[in-house]
Amino acid sequence: MPVRLPQSTTLRSATLALVFALAACNGNDSPLSPDTVEPAGPGGAESASLTPDDAEQVSVTPELLTSPRILFMSMRTGGGDVYRMAPDGTGVTRLTSFSGPEYVPAWSRDNARIAMVRNRLDASNVVHSDIFIMNADGTNKHWARSVPSAFAMNRPSWSKDGKRLVVTAWYGGASRLALLDLASGNVSFVNTAMGGPVGYGPEFDPTGTRIVYAGNWGDTLHVINADGTGHKVVVADQRVGDAHFSPDGKKIAYAHSPSGESSEIYVKNLVDGTVKRVTNNGATDFGPTWSPDGSKIAFVSDRTGKNQVFVMPSAGGTAVRITNNTATENAPAWSH
Repeated sequence: MPVRLPQSTTLRSATLALVFALAACNGNDSPLSPDTVEPAGPGGAESASLTPDDAEQVSVTPELLTSPRILFMSMRTGGGDVYRMAPDGTGVTRLTSFSGPEYVPAWSRDNARIAMVRNRLDASNVVHSDIFIMNADGTNKHWARSVPSAFAMNRPSWSKDGKRLVVTAWYGGASRLALLDLASGNVSFVNTAMGGPVGYGPEFDPTGTRIVYAGNWGDTLHVINADGTGHKVVVADQRVGDAHFSPDGKKIAYAHSPSGESSEIYVKNLVDGTVKRVTNNGATDFGPTWSPDGSKIAFVSDRTGKNQVFVMPSAGGTAVRITNNTATENAPAWSH
């Protein structure tokens, strides 16, 4: 039986940017079971929790489901909103317009839904980062859990079947890997014996059976099975993080900052163990995300002065800037 994170524990808010880039019970006996109803926000749209029936009714245009798109967070309107664009930077569409920031958006595997992070008041009026969900076209906006948590959650990634998110949850003074069940709202550790693996930035592989994440000190990358077994360290080096599986699950792209150097993008082949550095300049490059066919990587770079989104071949080569304005752009996420 998985251990539930206690509702009564107060945890500090999480800032889960890269260290170097920025320098299963379902019963209501669980303290995390959402057995009370949160007061509805304006129109009730932000307070509803996703139910299995809602999941069946997610409906967006076929183009959004099949045409490659990149999500990103932009400060161009001042508040930090989520936008969608084509891989060449055209067709920019604003998807959120709340007063506070929304960040680290993530596509569901069928490209029908988007999870992201927003700040939220808990029952004690303490602000925590929490998980928010909407359809790919920006409709049906709602919190993933109807009742706010007394701990911070960040960096969501969808399981293949769209029923769970793996997140970073702040518990016991550390960031730990946890699974959020979207139907029940329950949150449980990925591995009970490990007390919830300590780390941040988890991502499911394409099959939903493995999770890659960064160790808490930013000097290791790990892979663990979603059921908590098979844990292993796949990268042991200083200042590493922000790891993402390739579409075939055989490689990971990640950011790494060797001693005395800027952060750059690397790719490790998990089959043969080879590592290749694919960016090489004096700027800070981070936040890699794979194109659906694995041939390209989008990432963030400050090589033009402010963080902007670039695209390059995943094997290395010329990087092309696809956002071009004076505002900060971050957290690209390529559709599947």
